[in-house]
Amino acid sequence: MIFIVSSSPGEAVLLATLCEQRSWPNHACVSLSDFEKLVEKNDPRAVVVRQRLRDGYSDDILASLKRRNPPTQIKVIVLVPADCSIRQEARHVTLGADCVLRDPVRMEVLLEYLSKYRTGGPSSASPTKISPSTYDFAGVQVVPHEHRLVRMNRSMHVAPQEVELLRQLSRSAGKVVPYPVLYAELFSQRFAGDTANCRVLLGKVTSSFRRLGINLRSFIEVIPKSGYLYRSIPRAAYSPRRKSRRPLVRS
Repeated sequence: MIFIVSSSPGEAVLLATLCEQRSWPNHACVSLSDFEKLVEKNDPRAVVVRQRLRDGYSDDILASLKRRNPPTQIKVIVLVPADCSIRQEARHVTLGADCVLRDPVRMEVLLEYLSKYRTGGPSSASPTKISPSTYDFAGVQVVPHEHRLVRMNRSMHVAPQEVELLRQLSRSAGKVVPYPVLYAELFSQRFAGDTANCRVLLGKVTSSFRRLGINLRSFIEVIPKSGYLYRSIPRAAYSPRRKSRRPLVRS
């Protein structure tokens, strides 16, 4: 499977067509968000990504692939503009890119790289199955494609919306995820000021984590009129302790 990530519909269609002409299975994504949803349920062998996307950058794609568990064997080709500096090009390689191609991209060269990368990796005689990405959330392993939570020897299935909420919070750890984003991604509706749906969903996820022995609310902070903030370290660990006041002792 080849993933094509470009916010230019024309470029995405062109690359997908070239792959289809060679009978190469592929998925075309127009945004970082689309990519992250698809990669949780699929195991691409190669990714072609445009440096700048409408909701992020190729850096975000490379970071997302690094977070995969087990470690990724996915090959990444980054397409950069002609004026991209040598320093930026080298930085992509440092971040994990296997190949960086400048505009104008020579399609025959790109296709040769894809042909090489999509057949590379483990020998076909003893294929190694790579599980879709799992990740840690508040001390619990989230298995997105199975809608399952795992902690130690305990495992439980949860609703797809619970997994989606965890995904949204995990990808923005340390930052507030605003209500408009949560409602668009979780409920496919526009946020109108009523947070009831989010409160109910957060309650369900909290209950699921409680059954695994985790107090999720110590990791998630509700920011009034703004959204939710997830920290990978519980609040008790970074909240400053109040200094105790000792009574004055007069001599």
